[in-house]
Amino acid sequence: NVGNRQNLGVLLLALQIFQFGIDRIPIVTLITLLTNIGVYLHVPELFHVDLPKVRDICISYNGVVVYREYLRLVLSGFYHLSDMHLYYNMASFLYKGTQLEPRLGAFRFASVLGTLLVGSSAVYCALQYTAANLLMLGASHLSTCAAGFSCVLFGLKVIMQNTTPPSHSLFGISIHMAYWSELVWISIISPNVSFVGHLAGILTGLLITRGPLNFVLTGETPAFFEGGLRNQQSWGSGVASGGGSAPRRSNIYQDRADNFNEAEDAELQEAIRRSLAEENSTPRRGGGEYSTQPEPRGYTPTRLYPDLPTQPSAPPLDQDNYHDPSQAPSLPADLDEIRRRRIQRYG
Repeated sequence: NVGNRQNLGVLLLALQIFQFGIDRIPIVTLITLLTNIGVYLHVPELFHVDLPKVRDICISYNGVVVYREYLRLVLSGFYHLSDMHLYYNMASFLYKGTQLEPRLGAFRFASVLGTLLVGSSAVYCALQYTAANLLMLGASHLSTCAAGFSCVLFGLKVIMQNTTPPSHSLFGISIHMAYWSELVWISIISPNVSFVGHLAGILTGLLITRGPLNFVLTGETPAFFEGGLRNQQSWGSGVASGGGSAPRRSNIYQDRADNFNEAEDAELQEAIRRSLAEENSTPRRGGGEYSTQPEPRGYTPTRLYPDLPTQPSAPPLDQDNYHDPSQAPSLPADLDEIRRRRIQRYG
């Protein structure tokens, strides 16, 4: 129960959260933090809700594939084996969540978390099965369990680093390759951590940033739902028609700009269509309003001055001398007559 656990890591985490400012933490990040803390402290048991044991929810090939306990794909990420395990994971998530959620939005960030949680667990099972067969580790290796939020954290690390300008580096290592270095470094200093679990998180993060799961990050409809490769360029995987082109990096801000440009083009096309419709419209009989409806066959618009000639009475201007006021032709009498009649009609 709660009283039998070592809670130093929980106290350190609570101190860090309040020091950061609980009001500054985005909603999805805050809910995820509180859920992990609550599960570790067995808070649901205070309300007579029993939580499963770690051995019953930890992720393994046998547990998921052989025994078909698919809830392990989700629940394993919310269980931590010690208070310091919880502290390090949630402190890292606090930083990553407050950086990514404002950029992605709450719904999209929650979608990314869910995809990383389930996807990394599935990739973990695939890697475990592959390693057991290629390295001949034996059937017992397929029952090796892992739990914790580290898979999701490595996936978030990949997403953050792949949306950072490539000029950044850390100790001479490109920041886009830092997660590979961290994978090896953590496995050396902490042999008990799950190397396969961290690797599964990295691979799932790459599937989101550069692979077919990119629609989770960009919010676009995946191409395999639209029957073909028409949207494959928007996946961010870099597969382009014409062959041989380099992959483009996923950029959610460019995607939003493209969507804005498409909306702007649509508004422009609509404005042009309305303008053409106004130009083609004819005056209504007996009024000055315009209508886009065609007039009946044989209809002749009523002339304002029916007794005036239909052809212009003034000779054409001399194109060579029209700019010279002294040589400009005088106004014809018909124009003076038009002015007089307008004054009588409207004055």
